[in-house]
Amino acid sequence: MPSISVVSFSPHERFHLLLCELDDTMFIVDCGWPLDTLYSDQPDDTGKLRTAKTDTRLDPRDALSTINWARVDFIILSNYEQMALLPYITEYTEFSGPVYATEPAKAYGRCVLEEGLSAALQGKASATMQGGSSSSMASTSNRPQSSWNHTANGWDKWQAQLPYTQRDIVAAMEKITDVRHNEVISPVPFVQVYTRSSGYSIGSANWTVEYKNHRTAFISTSTFVTCLHPQEWDSKVLSDAQAIVFCDAVDPASHEDDEVGAARSNAQVLQRINQLCSTAISTMKQRGRVLLVGEPYGVTQDIFQLIAEHTQSLNLPPPQFIFISPVAERTLQYGNIMGEWLCESKQALLYLPEYPFADKDLRQKNHLHFVRSLADLATRNIPQGNWFVVVPPHDTATIDYFVRQWKQDAQRCSSAELASGTGMAKFAVLMHDDDVARSQSLVNRLTVSSEITYVPVSRRLTYHSIEQSLASATHAQHVLMPSPVYARLSASASKYEFKMFEYSHLQATTVDLSADRHLPLNIQKEMTQQIKSNGKQCAVVTGLLSLAAGKIRLEYPEGHGLVQTLTASAGSINNDHSAVPMSSLPRDLSVWTPEKLADELNEIGINARVVVDIPNGTAAASSKPELQSTSQPVKLIKIVVPGGSATIHMHGGWSVDCTSVSAQWTVMDSLRRVLKCA
Repeated sequence: MPSISVVSFSPHERFHLLLCELDDTMFIVDCGWPLDTLYSDQPDDTGKLRTAKTDTRLDPRDALSTINWARVDFIILSNYEQMALLPYITEYTEFSGPVYATEPAKAYGRCVLEEGLSAALQGKASATMQGGSSSSMASTSNRPQSSWNHTANGWDKWQAQLPYTQRDIVAAMEKITDVRHNEVISPVPFVQVYTRSSGYSIGSANWTVEYKNHRTAFISTSTFVTCLHPQEWDSKVLSDAQAIVFCDAVDPASHEDDEVGAARSNAQVLQRINQLCSTAISTMKQRGRVLLVGEPYGVTQDIFQLIAEHTQSLNLPPPQFIFISPVAERTLQYGNIMGEWLCESKQALLYLPEYPFADKDLRQKNHLHFVRSLADLATRNIPQGNWFVVVPPHDTATIDYFVRQWKQDAQRCSSAELASGTGMAKFAVLMHDDDVARSQSLVNRLTVSSEITYVPVSRRLTYHSIEQSLASATHAQHVLMPSPVYARLSASASKYEFKMFEYSHLQATTVDLSADRHLPLNIQKEMTQQIKSNGKQCAVVTGLLSLAAGKIRLEYPEGHGLVQTLTASAGSINNDHSAVPMSSLPRDLSVWTPEKLADELNEIGINARVVVDIPNGTAAASSKPELQSTSQPVKLIKIVVPGGSATIHMHGGWSVDCTSVSAQWTVMDSLRRVLKCA
């Protein structure tokens, strides 16, 4: 009986590093770690970070050293936020297996890693200058200035803030295998892996790992929101999984509204983005300047797009859009290059002469500028006037500079200058990061609270949306959640048929993937008898299964076999033993119509459709004597499920024709659910 073990190594709820073990198969789901904990604190004399809260800010070396990397078979990455430790894992451990991610996750992930490395080097350079050191940064850029070096005792000693170099990032990216949504890959024998869109960012993925006919879904950072530019959430990841592992949920402090549903999520996200845009437009109408604190990807791209559209629709002079980041130019271009990974509305624009984003038009008009750092800004000739500046939240030095400079300009601006339009007295600071703790820390260090507009745009799944999504987990037997999520949802676990488990930091949680979706007992006995009489080890049901008065029974015409045993060759052996005569089955399902049954099956996640069949000359007519006397079309229900298909006959009594045991389990269990709820 297969089992799955999950151990969480990242101490932060938003970032994941899950070590999973399926029998003898071991793999890693995501390599996330909070980057700001790596480059915001300096190491102490022992080589460990100076941290105020050791339970939430840990040295990743201590966690990763407990993993036997030689036994890890493969790594799967969900989005660009969950790649912080990948270069260290691929370059400084014994891991040698494949790494899988979508093309956009790989491209954006490299940008995130390079931006973090740049921030760490800038922070170290600033610390060196403040300490009065005259050593040159150029002399240390090529040696492992930002990596762990091996010492005589075999352990790594902390040398700088980030555990990798630019060379390590390039090498790690070359080891990633690109995959597409719904593509099936087999990293090791007997294991199949495929991915579906999580809706969170361009190329973001939720993974399904199939092992011994058991499917385990890993739900990484996801969202139901459909009003942004990434491809939408694909709910099929839940409907066909027997075990589900949720990785995170949004901080309740950043999600004030408890209402759920995709429509409500869209309305709330749009409301918050519009609030930020309204503040920016209002400031620029008064010839002011705007500072947007946000990464040059994700929601920042949607806010930038809306502000550019609003200024054009209101006939306002377009401001000078300035992105201060070493990767901003690439990240904005990826939106068009990887157009097939966008939402449907953006994909539709790819087939028109229009460009899906505003950056191309602004670049042609010389209103869009990309600056690698604040030092490079002094060398650029950017027109004065309305500025819309985008700065990453970790670049606190640049944020402090603009706030201090603009505040001084506002104090020096005279009424005459303001009247003539040559002075700048108005400015605004916009923040949308849904990491409340990080944003609040940044707000506290800025001394212009009246000019700061903090509106967290939270897109991740909430506790309530997770509970809502479980309704579509029709095949789920086990659901694993982080301890904070489990604490909020465990009270409602009794209303589900699956079992709910929790996992916590550095604690192993193991569950047995038992197949508790069994056939009814009377059918199992008949199959066992047929298997024993033929001396076989397994059997496949290819005949008819009957429903009568809500009970599932064997049904087939006299003189025809139902159970067929598998042989080494393509042939099969029929057994003529009669289990249940058709005449003894009661008929008590006349209230159901094919349309009603198909709708109910679709409601619980089964792909069912009604088709019209003419009985004459068909297999359905030959197997039912009562249908042979008429040539009138009859309605059948066709069902397609993982592992096979089925046909439900409802004329003159119900019967189900299944092509495989796995399809039989799925269809019969679904019918049992429908009849039970009716």
